[in-house]
Amino acid sequence: MNVVEVSAKSKEEALKHALIKLNAQESEVIYNFKEVKGGLFKGTTYECRAFLKIDLISEAENFLKEILKGMGIEANIEVTTTEQGTTLKMYSSNNPVIIGKNGQNLEALTVIVRQYIKTLAPVNGPKIMLDVEDYKDRQVKRIERLARNLAKDVVRTKIDVEMEAMNSYERRIIHNILTNFRGVKTESVGEEPNRRVVIKYDKKD
Repeated sequence: MNVVEVSAKSKEEALKHALIKLNAQESEVIYNFKEVKGGLFKGTTYECRAFLKIDLISEAENFLKEILKGMGIEANIEVTTTEQGTTLKMYSSNNPVIIGKNGQNLEALTVIVRQYIKTLAPVNGPKIMLDVEDYKDRQVKRIERLARNLAKDVVRTKIDVEMEAMNSYERRIIHNILTNFRGVKTESVGEEPNRRVVIKYDKKD
């Protein structure tokens, strides 16, 4: 990864020189500043450390490949970047192993890759998401369908339902899909990793 470090009398000037060295626009770069206090007769200067976002994403992709290799798995990785973040989508003959029970392996891989990226870019780093073929899409549809069905039962019976333990991503799907569902409200209860969503009958409606 090509990292440039430049010093200047102001942050703006330091960033300008870094962008020139990288031949890039500010939106294409991850950077941070370090303030360096001068001596008695020297003013403060600013060090700018910068590198291309695309290089960092390549680092994430290569790091993920090494992890999978250590697991004895070969996979092709498709990289897609949107406003929501960058998704590394894996294609392999060992998809069930990568996903794990209830997506636990995939979630663990996501945490590891994100921590690695954070060591390279403590601030302003890209949001990295992992997926295996269309697993996340199928997962979202399954959870949304389950949430709607349970919400209908709660409205019909007026009895609250506590769902099984889920990770924050899955809980967020339920909260979002039931936000405007008349007759129910949702809340998360418990401590990680056993935190779960409760679908409650909303007496106000």
